[in-house]
Amino acid sequence: MRSAGAGPTADDRRRWHHPCFVPTVTHLRTPLYPLVSSTTALAHPDFPTTLLAYHLLTSRQLDELAIHYHQVWPPAPATSYYPVVIPPWVGTENEKNVDIETKRRRFGRFIGLQRCETPAEEQESYSWGMEQETETELLELIDQEWNES
Repeated sequence: MRSAGAGPTADDRRRWHHPCFVPTVTHLRTPLYPLVSSTTALAHPDFPTTLLAYHLLTSRQLDELAIHYHQVWPPAPATSYYPVVIPPWVGTENEKNVDIETKRRRFGRFIGLQRCETPAEEQESYSWGMEQETETELLELIDQEWNES
């Protein structure tokens, strides 16, 4: 028999959960529907099937997913076949310095998750880099065509 002054039993403690526990678990169980490759029509085997699985993706898995869905540098023809194109990290000079949070956020935006927007300063530096690279490539192409004619 329990005395009146005794604290909660082990059974009582197991039944009590933080008020955010159930809503959080419910949220993390939200299913995600796989995106298919624009060239193979296959989903990547590591594509997360729930929000929890998305949050547990490793850096290597995120790299492989970016490659599978053609979100790489330099852009492949299939890169633009998707509704959203994200700033690539695979194939860039800065690839080793991109942290997992950035990779996860970019991939989340790619698959349509909310609140995964690119911060303004990153977006500006990325678009500037793309314009500079594109301009350089165009000038080289014009120069090459000029020399060939």
